[in-house]
Amino acid sequence: MGIYQIWRELHRVGKVTVGTAHGRRGQIKYVAACAADDCGWAVEYDDISPAMIAAQGHRCPVC
Repeated sequence: MGIYQIWRELHRVGKVTVGTAHGRRGQIKYVAACAADDCGWAVEYDDISPAMIAAQGHRCPVC
């Protein structure tokens, strides 16, 4: 998943940003990604609830 995707409906949970993006086949997906420079953690879900839970549970090894 590239960082070049256009995000909408952004939410912040600490250093993690949760928003909507288009998946590989054009579906709308919910993405949670860490904003730390060297972390690189990102996950993609079909619903916002698991994305928010993943954002709350992420412990960044860089920070």
